Amino acid sequence: MKTHAPLLCLALLATGPALAQNVESGPQTRFEARTGPVTVVSVQPPLPNASEYAVKVADLDANGDRRLSRAEVPDDHALHYEWKLVDRNRDGFVTDEELANWK
Repeated sequence: MKTHAPLLCLALLATGPALAQNVESGPQTRFEARTGPVTVVSVQPPLPNASEYAVKVADLDANGDRRLSRAEVPDDHALHYEWKLVDRNRDGFVTDEELANWK
């Protein structure tokens, strides 16, 4: 049986650059590679709640103890859903240091 895999590979390689040029403009990062300049364009839409990921303890700290308990975080806030990821030492509280590492 004869396969056409080499022809398919060549066709994909030939159309790759054309497909890459049709990507909608999004956030871009440029860097220099050994072969020349490279531009990476993100096609993922921005998060609608991106500002929630820049939160500080003072923004939500209701009792002024300079740390957040889960009860101080609104149920619809991104931090509520990702609490276990942010509370790295598992003490039940989130500090500014832990928030700084949350991306």
